[in-house]
Amino acid sequence: MKLLLENWRRFLKEEQEDASVLGASAHFRPGYGLEIALVDLAYVKNQLEQSQDINEFVKKISDKEIYEKAVVGYIETVYVPLLSKGLGGLRVGGNSIDTYAVVRAMAPGMGEKLYNALLGFASANHIYISSDRETVSPGAQNRWSKIDQQTDDEVPPTSEPYKGQFDDFQNRATEPRDDDCKIHGIDHLDKGYQDDKQIEFFKELENNLNTFFEKEIEPLFGEPGFFGKLFGQFPEAKANKIKRKLINFGRRQFLDWEIAGMPWKKKKKE
Repeated sequence: MKLLLENWRRFLKEEQEDASVLGASAHFRPGYGLEIALVDLAYVKNQLEQSQDINEFVKKISDKEIYEKAVVGYIETVYVPLLSKGLGGLRVGGNSIDTYAVVRAMAPGMGEKLYNALLGFASANHIYISSDRETVSPGAQNRWSKIDQQTDDEVPPTSEPYKGQFDDFQNRATEPRDDDCKIHGIDHLDKGYQDDKQIEFFKELENNLNTFFEKEIEPLFGEPGFFGKLFGQFPEAKANKIKRKLINFGRRQFLDWEIAGMPWKKKKKE
């Protein structure tokens, strides 16, 4: 019975995740850092779809709180050479082959999707991702172990003068200095990774976000029930004119939120 219940809970969780239409947005500053957010677009659509009239629709489409609640995953990385110079008071002992180290992550139930999106974007931009050089939670350690198993695209190389892992800056085993850093002493935490198998996954999520209003919201205006609820007794010509304005306004509002309005810096590291 216990096994049956566990399988049922897992099935419900998978069904719940599958029901969410996810999008992804990346903010990349080469040589500085990379941030990615996962967005539950089904939640945003549901919120807008429940509008009872034009005023409520406009209010919701302008409401950053709705979009902030739709962020179901967030991850931030920093270019390690910046950290090696003491950025933010952190000192990581070296450049760790110029990887981008994860310094903040939030993804309850979405860890695999979030890290795969990160790896996909990194691979498309020819950069390598590594774990936090300070501390790594048990959950994150498990995720890095799985990443180590799913891809062989790693740095440093295993050929001399490197050893296939970052070198302890306090007890150097190799001559090159570019692989030096503060190490964890755990194989999958002392490497950098790419995974080109995840490039298409990230692009799919990005496309979902970019085409969200076109594919998910605009069709709502073609449904008689939704159209009638939103526009009430307006003459059809006037309603269509307002509809076009609302669609353009919605696209603009969503784009503004995507680029500048995400609550990225408010998320705490987990």
